[in-house]
Amino acid sequence: MPFGLKLRRTRRYNVLSKNCFVTRIRLLDSNVIECTLSVESTGQECLEAVAQRLELRETHYFGLWFLSKSQQARWVELEKPLKKQLDKFANEPLLFFGVMFYVPNVSQLQQEATRYQYYLQVKKDVLDGRLRSTLEQGVRLAGLAVQADFGDYNQFESQDFLREYVLFPMDLALEEAVLEELTQKVAQEHKAHRIIMETMCTWAFSSWEFL
Repeated sequence: MPFGLKLRRTRRYNVLSKNCFVTRIRLLDSNVIECTLSVESTGQECLEAVAQRLELRETHYFGLWFLSKSQQARWVELEKPLKKQLDKFANEPLLFFGVMFYVPNVSQLQQEATRYQYYLQVKKDVLDGRLRSTLEQGVRLAGLAVQADFGDYNQFESQDFLREYVLFPMDLALEEAVLEELTQKVAQEHKAHRIIMETMCTWAFSSWEFL
């Protein structure tokens, strides 16, 4: 059985005993949790502990990765002891949770929690610039993201809150006037539909392109 998760504020290994250690995991919503494990615990046990925290059953689509000493992303080998991998290869004991395997169609995902994690992964990859889109597609995707994150348009008296919301890839150098115009288009896109996050995932699966 995986060890339980404990939220802590520390940013380093907490060695509880010779047989235990604590590692941090950054989730797709950017929250960081900590997991107390045995030094013999495998990557799979850590993944299952994270899945338990997220109420996620379809764990076979997901994995854990870390930055190597050369700053390269490296997936955890789930069947092997986790601590040995971190001690030997990792730049720091910080893990990242993410989608490892994609399905041809999002309808194959049976659990709502799975679809939500897929949505968070797609959204993150769009905003990080790993999944490229035109400005027109970006407006469409931003409208879907606002719908998924905040609900229907008519719940808000104004759309001013969108100015504080990250809508477009961070590597786009947009002038303030252009950003304001695009934000207004996102507001109109948000107003035009009542849909769920699967649409965003479906679009992404049909046009996935890593840098």
